[in-house]
Amino acid sequence: MNKIIIGNEIKYKLDDKIKCDYTDDLIKKLKIKVLKNTKLEININLKEEIKLDIQIELEDNVKLKLIEVKKNVKTKILNKYNLNSNSNIEIIKINNINTINEKDIVNLNGENANCDIILKTVSKSLEKYDLLINHNKLNTTSNIVTNGLNISGNLYFTVTTYVPNGIKNCICNQQNRIINLVDKECVIKPNLLIEEVDVTANHSALIGSFKDDEIFYMQRLGISKEDANKLLIEGFLKSKIDNKLALEFKKYWR
Repeated sequence: MNKIIIGNEIKYKLDDKIKCDYTDDLIKKLKIKVLKNTKLEININLKEEIKLDIQIELEDNVKLKLIEVKKNVKTKILNKYNLNSNSNIEIIKINNINTINEKDIVNLNGENANCDIILKTVSKSLEKYDLLINHNKLNTTSNIVTNGLNISGNLYFTVTTYVPNGIKNCICNQQNRIINLVDKECVIKPNLLIEEVDVTANHSALIGSFKDDEIFYMQRLGISKEDANKLLIEGFLKSKIDNKLALEFKKYWR
């Protein structure tokens, strides 16, 4: 797998399917162009506060599986993903961090472009996420899943999908959920800005703790309340991602 590690310095392990430019300035900038089907992992592990801009462009007919892993980060980050005709991006975001203000902009610029995004995070301080998906061409699809476990902080999700008039045959799905284990503010703002009638659009937004009947059922099986909560946390953080990636969060159910 291609890999980019951003720490005190940047390290690359890339093949000829990806072109990459990096500028280390007041705002760190990473510009990536994907030429052929491939996989890429971006690993960010920085203790100092940074500002980071990442721009990724997919050429026509290209598929990219992108894994973003962030640790120990206190940062402002802007991600831009530009997809051309028949391109497809699958993004899995694993955030085990301190404080973050992240904005993601997905531009579906070509017909039949498709994006799937899964965000998993455990909030210990202040985390703000703003996702904007622009359906700029016909027959484009977006599937967005945001999952947050709040254990001691504040967590905010704003997810906006925009389809202008005349952009037909689009599919737009959002699934947003925060498990809030403490009495602190968490907010989900799911926005579907749909100007075209020939579109399939769905969204959900759930905030709360685990259901009492889930805990009660496990206790009837002889599982303690503490262990039941750990099992539910494990299931929530592991859902829809590989077990290997979920291990980034293992301390929260051990």
